[in-house]
Amino acid sequence: MNRSDPGCSGTPSRCRNYMGGVRLSIEKLELVSISGALPRLNDALAGCLQSGVFHIENAAKLLGNTEDSGSGRAEPNPFAEPLKALSELDLRKIRIDAAAEPLPGEFTPEQILQETERISNSMQEVRQQLADTRKKITEYESSTIHLKHLDQADIDLGELVKCRHIVYRFGRMPEENMLKLDFYSDEGFVFQAYHTAHEYVWGFYFATPERILTVDAIMKGLLFERYELPEDVSGTPEQALAEIQSRLTEKKKLLGELEQQEKEIYGSEAELLSRMYRFSKYQSEIYRLRSQCVTMKDKFNLMGYIPAAEKETFRKYIDRIPEITAVYETPRPDSRVQPPVRLKNGWFSKPFSMFVEMYGLPNYNGYNPTAFVAVTYTLLFGIMFGDLGQGIVLALIGLFLSKKKGITLGGVMARIGVSSALFGTLYGSVFGYEDLLDPMWEKAGVPWLPLKAMENMNVFVYGAVGLGAVIIIVSMLINIAVNLRRRNYTESVFGNNGIAGLAFFSCVMLLIVGLVTGKQLMPKGAAVAVIIVTLLLMFFREPLGHRLAHKRYESEGLADFIAGNFFECFEFLIGYTSNTISFIRVGGFVFSHAGLMAVVMTIADMIGKDHKSIVTVIIGNLIVMGFEGLIVGIQVMRLEFYEIFSRCYDGDGKPFTPVSVSFDDFSENKQSEQTAKV
Repeated sequence: MNRSDPGCSGTPSRCRNYMGGVRLSIEKLELVSISGALPRLNDALAGCLQSGVFHIENAAKLLGNTEDSGSGRAEPNPFAEPLKALSELDLRKIRIDAAAEPLPGEFTPEQILQETERISNSMQEVRQQLADTRKKITEYESSTIHLKHLDQADIDLGELVKCRHIVYRFGRMPEENMLKLDFYSDEGFVFQAYHTAHEYVWGFYFATPERILTVDAIMKGLLFERYELPEDVSGTPEQALAEIQSRLTEKKKLLGELEQQEKEIYGSEAELLSRMYRFSKYQSEIYRLRSQCVTMKDKFNLMGYIPAAEKETFRKYIDRIPEITAVYETPRPDSRVQPPVRLKNGWFSKPFSMFVEMYGLPNYNGYNPTAFVAVTYTLLFGIMFGDLGQGIVLALIGLFLSKKKGITLGGVMARIGVSSALFGTLYGSVFGYEDLLDPMWEKAGVPWLPLKAMENMNVFVYGAVGLGAVIIIVSMLINIAVNLRRRNYTESVFGNNGIAGLAFFSCVMLLIVGLVTGKQLMPKGAAVAVIIVTLLLMFFREPLGHRLAHKRYESEGLADFIAGNFFECFEFLIGYTSNTISFIRVGGFVFSHAGLMAVVMTIADMIGKDHKSIVTVIIGNLIVMGFEGLIVGIQVMRLEFYEIFSRCYDGDGKPFTPVSVSFDDFSENKQSEQTAKV
């Protein structure tokens, strides 16, 4: 069997990103092309499934095939009918070992159908008895409930059942509708009430067979709910109730015996049923995946991606299949199919990948912003929700959810909780007590700490805007680097988030800083000149970008060009302003947090200095942590998505999804599905 690996042969530099740079935080993949004799296609797909690391792609699209090659055709699945037959059995009675490996060629569809029919026939009588018994138990339980409302009535139910010239109906109706019966006194029926409870009246109505349909319609309009009594009931309601309860006990005993018989049958056939079910699911998935392959006469071609780090794991399953060839290469830059993406994040940033995936995965040769999100989200949340005590509690809750429950959000909470605690230390705030850390900072000899929110409003407002400007500039730098690597000069050099936009925004911010502080950091004339030049560059960004990339630019017309770019540049200016001002909310929530805790402390002081005051502080802290913590988390996410991602991130990638077999979990627990790599 021939194996070649052109993507990772020769010098180490060939194993780097095909785009000419190392792909940061995105796992490197290899494109695998498997070909061989058509009879080996199922074996090849089985090996891919067993490896658990193979992401299949449509081979025809990757190869650029436009001819009729057999790709994409939905082949008849011979295991669909056997799988349906198996699912009609109660597989909750057996254990499905999803991790067990079905033997190739273990069953034919005909064998599975025959064995399933045999097992079904062997328990047919028991299953019918079970259904009848459960039905009777339901009827008796319903009758027991309703006969309790007639236990004081002195009537013979057996005589009612035997009546041929009078028809009766038993049930209940809303008590308020009893008065409406007077309107139907001439309709030829009688209603006899026996018990009233919970705003309902239980009783019978009687009519002749000729009038019963009309009376049924009237009583239905009065919201009468009919309940059937057993046909073999006799005696007074009290006697009938005792008889039915006795029958109910017998039926429940019989049900237990029948369930034990069924369990024994399933127990004797459990191993066979499990093997047949796993094999049918396995083979059904293989037939589904065949539509992604290219078949020509007696040959096939199967293509997909594997992580480079797990190549040996994949080869362990593929190398043992005879008469096939597997070729490994780096993903093609000109491929018609975009390679999938699997993020590779460090310990600190890993939980924040849920936010990135929520927005959209990066392109394979793009930029993974998870580390940037982790740093900025943690920093911004800590500033906005700074409290030493609340931060520690938040971190502990996050650790519990992460370590004990396996909840990803718990990891995020642990990190932002630590950040909140650190900034709370700088603010001098512990569970809303703003003066608790003052002695510590006095001993430290740092005159400007603790940084009280209400006493340093300008610091927080200007600091929030300044921090926002820095984050926006870093986002622009990331955008420049990513688009330069893609050789997209329109965006990287002349775009509003490119070099021109960066120069424009930086000069404007320097002018604003000069106006606020009274110290010009850049000559006004030079700043104005840079602003004008960069605006012109952004206005002509498309023709200039095409020229730099040595591509021809075609305009739809001078008037359309001027109007379109004028309004786009105006939109850029509005975007710079709104994005920067949006970060004022960072400072605003610092004041909000301090204000809410001040209200809690005021209420506690009003209540007094006893245990009630302590309870008030505890409840107030819990409310603030839950309510404001949620709002701050959402607001920081908004800043990430709208102010940061909009400048440097596309999120147009697709996830790396290894092919696998999904087994339904028929056990009594609450899980409905588990995915096993078989």
